Amino acid sequence: MSVVPLDSSKARLSLSAVPALGSITKSKAALVAEARRSVIEDRFRLQEAAKSLVPHERVSRCCRWLRAGERAVEILHSPGEGRAHYARLERCGSVWNCPVCSAKVAEVRRDELRQGVEAAVAGGGSVLHLTYTVRHQRGDQLAALLAAFGTAYSRMVGHRTYRELISKTYGIMGAVRGQEVTHGDNGWHPHYHVLLFLSRPLTDLQLQHLEAEIRALWERSAATQNLGMNRAGLVVRASSLAASGYVAKWGVEEEMAKSHLKTGRAGSRSPWGLLRAYADGDGQAAHLWREYATVFKGKRQLVWSAGLRALLGLEDERSDGEIAADKPADAVHLGWVMFSDWMLVLRWGMRGKLLNLASGGDWEVCADFLEGLRKRRFADRRARGLVADLPEVLAPPRQLSLGLSGAGGSAELYA
Repeated sequence: MSVVPLDSSKARLSLSAVPALGSITKSKAALVAEARRSVIEDRFRLQEAAKSLVPHERVSRCCRWLRAGERAVEILHSPGEGRAHYARLERCGSVWNCPVCSAKVAEVRRDELRQGVEAAVAGGGSVLHLTYTVRHQRGDQLAALLAAFGTAYSRMVGHRTYRELISKTYGIMGAVRGQEVTHGDNGWHPHYHVLLFLSRPLTDLQLQHLEAEIRALWERSAATQNLGMNRAGLVVRASSLAASGYVAKWGVEEEMAKSHLKTGRAGSRSPWGLLRAYADGDGQAAHLWREYATVFKGKRQLVWSAGLRALLGLEDERSDGEIAADKPADAVHLGWVMFSDWMLVLRWGMRGKLLNLASGGDWEVCADFLEGLRKRRFADRRARGLVADLPEVLAPPRQLSLGLSGAGGSAELYA
């Protein structure tokens, strides 16, 4: 059997990993903050890499270009979370190409999945976590492999046995499907993660029968597309807590079972792993990532069964672009970055650095940083002989940047 019991130790934070109170706790908090800053800067670094690989896609303008009619970049601050956000910039909303938008969209999707699982369990139902995959080999073209995989899955869930026998016998209300791909020694490895919502909990014997029937259908459907599978071709995690554990990973920065965002298993790389390898100088990774970006363009990250969201009491689904463009509810204005300063931020790849500085909520720290960039530009131009070697007292004056001052929200100029 491939029914996997829940390891509850992995579904929650291990208490043994929590340090003692006092200075050690403060040290841990500092490490968490440092890790968050590193993740933010890494996202923008990877977005730069994506821009160079697919320069004609919207990701090349995302969080770089001002929206039409705007003249300055606004920085917002969320005091409760200690985070900062850019506003008045274009957003691409791509969950496949853009690590910045993908992270934002994935957090919303994670929360929707969590609400769905909780609603199902509260209503007396249960949720199973199923993983589907097939054999694959080096040399397989991702487009052809993914198309065959999708067709096989559609044939399975559209089969009369699945629709009439399995759905009615086991009380299947619907499903949420997420697709994922990694690349390793054996080439591209596509797989689906499916949360199966049931109207009631199943006994161990019923779970065994359900797994056997779905496995048989999946194997036959895969065979119609010349796809093979072994025992790992279908894995059923038979617990609503296991499903909750999978959903919870959608909030983890690095692992993110935000499917394609997570790091692959040993010997394999996720799409973000390929992009990071390219940024580090791996030319072969560039070829593979372009192939992935082309194939996944326009695909949905999560697919809900018709009517399932309403059945679980969830609101209508919003598009990725709508979520990416959302302003955080608790965000307040912190300051403005003038267009000329923003060009310097882009020139030296400082978007992540500036956002991290702004997360402290002190605009003057950001203004000092921007002034440093202006001085760097002046020094660079002087070194290239583009300006006269003037005395230090005649260095360019500190330009004006708007920042929020006082509880009333009035703006003052930091000169």
